Amino acid sequence: MPILSPPPKSFSVTVPVLIVGGGACGLTAALAARGEGSEVLILEKDTIPRGTTSMSQGTMCAAGTRAQKDAGIEDSPEQFFEDVMAKVEGKTDPEFVRVITREAAPTIDWLSADHGIPFAVDRSWNGLGHSVQRLHAPPEKTGEDLMGRLLQAVARAGADLLTDATVVDLFADESGRVLGVRVERPDGSQEDIGCDALILATCGFANNPDMIAQFIPDMAGAHVFTWENSQGNGIRWGLDLGAAVADMTSFQGYGALAHPQEMLFNYNYVIDGGVLVNKRGERFSDEMADVSGQGVKVMRQPDHVAYMIYDEILHNKYKHLHETRQALEVGAVKTGASVSELASALDIPQDALQRTLADLADAKAGKSNDAWGRDFFGTHDLAPPYYGIRVTGAIYHTQGGLEVDENAQVKRASGGLLPNLFAGGGAARGMSGPTCSGYIPAAGICMAMTLGRLAGQAAARLNN
Repeated sequence: MPILSPPPKSFSVTVPVLIVGGGACGLTAALAARGEGSEVLILEKDTIPRGTTSMSQGTMCAAGTRAQKDAGIEDSPEQFFEDVMAKVEGKTDPEFVRVITREAAPTIDWLSADHGIPFAVDRSWNGLGHSVQRLHAPPEKTGEDLMGRLLQAVARAGADLLTDATVVDLFADESGRVLGVRVERPDGSQEDIGCDALILATCGFANNPDMIAQFIPDMAGAHVFTWENSQGNGIRWGLDLGAAVADMTSFQGYGALAHPQEMLFNYNYVIDGGVLVNKRGERFSDEMADVSGQGVKVMRQPDHVAYMIYDEILHNKYKHLHETRQALEVGAVKTGASVSELASALDIPQDALQRTLADLADAKAGKSNDAWGRDFFGTHDLAPPYYGIRVTGAIYHTQGGLEVDENAQVKRASGGLLPNLFAGGGAARGMSGPTCSGYIPAAGICMAMTLGRLAGQAAARLNN
């Protein structure tokens, strides 16, 4: 992906702030830049902006928000910082984490107050690295709901959005200053658009097999559950401009992708006391110790599959969720009036599953310690009728990317900053450290929207 020299003729149009990518990061950046009074153009490859955001649960973590205060939850950016650093075992840039944990709450509050996007604390999620309930979600608790509300806000704010616009090249001078981009339309026609500042809000590289093999070889060939355009283009453009990258080995894994239906299934069932067993009917991990890393553990099981086991109490509690409704519609969820009926429906050994659930009951009753060290405090003993779904492990999205400063401006590998390049979303490094085990729930949307806001503000102010 070579960087082109300045074109011999002038650009067809030049805008103060140009954004590549119309997901949560790009749309948030547009709102922030418009808030600074800047004209904005968003370039989106797809006909309808969706991206990885639409495939998520639309949930963002933040600490010290008005929504938390209204819910009577005491939290602070400092506690958020401590939780993240503990989850990554200190293996990340603490100053970068401080920026994100400090600016996440103002981002949520600003989107709610200024742009009418209602976020409420999702009380169904707790733990998994968060010491308090700090996950915030829009009413439908889906990425599609979040995207719809962001698109409406962008339209109200007067930011321009051009869809079916694939950025194929960047123009830059010898100093690394981006001058514009070349856009290709579905009919093959091309247009060169200039800019004063460029924000890369593109996807990560989970769907780029060559980049996965290069940076995360252990997951080469693994299932991928992410947007098809996750090719790492923004990262590669940055590298061509001399940008620094970090944590390229990091990714968010997931151990509950319904298989073979290839659809996300909610982990709330496990959080509230369900378990994962393999084809032998045996548990193989503490399911709560490392949710992102659970994907790797599932992939190590026979045929790379596992089975999420829960009961009717949990089914009734979460059957309203979008992911559950989808799974029920396609028949992915199986049920049984007894352990043996469920085992037969899932085609796993009845005796083994019976022993596993008996051991689970003893651990929950305090009669024995869980063999995998899981703490089941606050969960109930599973009772018939039982439910189960076959799942596999997957890469959800990559967490490594371009290094940015407190304004989301891209750093040079040789030191200093690139003059007018900003990044967020899948193009920028996350705060999960170098492995899949450092991911904390809802960090993806948190990074996207927080860096989007910072990038939009800074890009708009660059030439003011």
